[in-house]
Amino acid sequence: MKILTAKTAMVTGGATGIGAATVERLAMLGADVACCYNTSRVAAESLAQKMQEHGHDIFTVKVDVSNGQEIKAGVEAIAAHFGRSISILVNNAGDVFAASPLDRMEEELWDKVMGVNLRGAFLCAKYCIPGMKTAKAGRIINVTSISARTGGGPGAAHYAASKGGLEALTRAMALELAPFHITVNAVSPGVIDTPIHQRTNTPETLEKLRQVIPLARLGRPEEVARVISFLASEDASYITGDIIAVNGGKRMD
Repeated sequence: MKILTAKTAMVTGGATGIGAATVERLAMLGADVACCYNTSRVAAESLAQKMQEHGHDIFTVKVDVSNGQEIKAGVEAIAAHFGRSISILVNNAGDVFAASPLDRMEEELWDKVMGVNLRGAFLCAKYCIPGMKTAKAGRIINVTSISARTGGGPGAAHYAASKGGLEALTRAMALELAPFHITVNAVSPGVIDTPIHQRTNTPETLEKLRQVIPLARLGRPEEVARVISFLASEDASYITGDIIAVNGGKRMD
């Protein structure tokens, strides 16, 4: 069912993992989708080609979400390509980059993580909101993390703090934008089988994590994408300021 026809979506970090699954899901539901990437150009172009074979026009655009001018240019390019402003923004771009104890963490690492995970979501929203206000409708979905509630893994205080900030930003944006019929929500994934977990964890660590998940398995990117697409749809029209956990029961609160 094409429940997102005539909608234009911008997905940051859209080339791999949860982002790629979201690009696919939104396109299958009828949306015009922009896959934003920074360093994963090959993966983005491969995804776009795959989707084109299924009849979907995926617009790929390089956007460093820590750079306001790149975001502004990207938002303008997406609107020009599809002929309408962005109505669905998925702030998915995020990374831990490197683990480090707080007392040895370089300020540059802290700033880099905050720049992508938190500042990036703010900047993308900043440049998408005017079009949503004009249309008197919009959906903003932020991708946070279970780390915002647990404090994260060893050496990941910067990541946990950025995701905690993103949860607070989600609620603040929801309050501010509600009068304009723009809803703002977040999904909070647990341990999902994505490149970031494959890069930052060993198979042994992932197995230990799996053992403490009530559903006894890691999540799949498409399972998070389904919740994102729900929040982007009219089925979620009366939900705003919420954080939806997608973690297999690993944390219930």
